[in-house]
Amino acid sequence: MSDGIYLAANVFVDRLNEQGQSMGQIIGPINTTKLSIKAEAESKPRISNKKASKGQALDDIKIAKPAAIGWEFDDQPAELVAMALMGEVQTINEASGTLTDKPVTLPANNSWVAVGHNNFASEGLVVSQAATELVMGTDYEFNYALGLIRALPGGAVDGGGSITVTGQYNAVSGKRIRGGTKSQTRLRLFGEGENLTNGKRMKFDIYDASMMPSSEMDLSGSDYVSGALEGTAKLPPGKNEPYVVDELTDS
Repeated sequence: MSDGIYLAANVFVDRLNEQGQSMGQIIGPINTTKLSIKAEAESKPRISNKKASKGQALDDIKIAKPAAIGWEFDDQPAELVAMALMGEVQTINEASGTLTDKPVTLPANNSWVAVGHNNFASEGLVVSQAATELVMGTDYEFNYALGLIRALPGGAVDGGGSITVTGQYNAVSGKRIRGGTKSQTRLRLFGEGENLTNGKRMKFDIYDASMMPSSEMDLSGSDYVSGALEGTAKLPPGKNEPYVVDELTDS
C-alpha cells in the first residue's frame, strides 16, 4: 500500500549574495505556511503538413524549464520582513540626549509638527510659550514615541505660534528595514521533517532560488502579518539538479 505525504517540517533559509554564496546568517526554523515546487517543461512538437495528417504531431519532446518556487511564512524577524519588502537590515543605535528650550513653531490649524527627536521620556517634559508653561492635554498634545506636538483647540496656543520644548529623549537600539533596495533575493531554502502518514523522515534542499515578493505585506491588517515570495530554482555550479527531496529510512 502506498502512503501519501503530509509533512511537518522545520524550514531554514540562508540568504545568498549576488555570487550565490552564503552570507553566513541561517534563520530558522521558520513557521512556513507554504513551500511549493512546480516542476515545468516546455513542449516542442514537430507538426505534420502532409495531406493525410496535417496538424498532427510527428514528434513531441519536452524540455525542462526552471522550477517555480513559492514560499510563504508568518514568522516575522527583521531579516524575513526585509526579504518580503525587497530590502536589507540595518542596525539602529541612537544615543540619548536632552533638548533645552528647543524652539518650535506650532501650525495654526492644530496639525502636528516634529520637534526633531523621538522616544521622549514622559517625565520632565516642559512646553512653554514665552515665560508661561503650557498644560499637557489642555494646551497641547505630545506623542512621545514619534516626537510630535500639536496645539489643542481652545487652548492657549490654539492659533499656533512659537513655543519651546525641554525634555529628555531616550536611547534607541534595534533593527531598521531599508525597504525597496534589492530587486531580487537569492535564497537557499532547506529543512527536515516527518511524513506524518508513515513516520518517515524527510529532507529537502533548494540550493539557490532567485526570489521576489509575490504579494503585499499588510502591516495594519486584521490577521497576522505574513510574507510571500516567488521565483525560480537555479542550477548551482557542481550540482546535477536544482533541488532534492529525500525520504529517509533509518537503519
